[in-house]
Amino acid sequence: MVKGTILVSNPTGLHTRPAKNVVAKAKQFESKIIIKYGEKEADAKSLLKIMKLGITQNNEIELQCDGSDEEKALSTMTEFILNLEG
Repeated sequence: MVKGTILVSNPTGLHTRPAKNVVAKAKQFESKIIIKYGEKEADAKSLLKIMKLGITQNNEIELQCDGSDEEKALSTMTEFILNLEG
């Protein structure tokens, strides 16, 4: 398992459209990808679970990736979330 911390810079946080894009990107990997925000966590391949986290701009999240492509998943997902737009 690998982990990384990200500051969400998207002005709208992870509302519906950005969260949908995160899910689509996460589904490209075999690894299990978890987004942690505070004490809550969600499967990055589930739109509803991400939405329930209530992540807004400037929130710090942790990505946890576990599986055969975990390193690639972590680096790709980190870069993707850092560059999310509205």
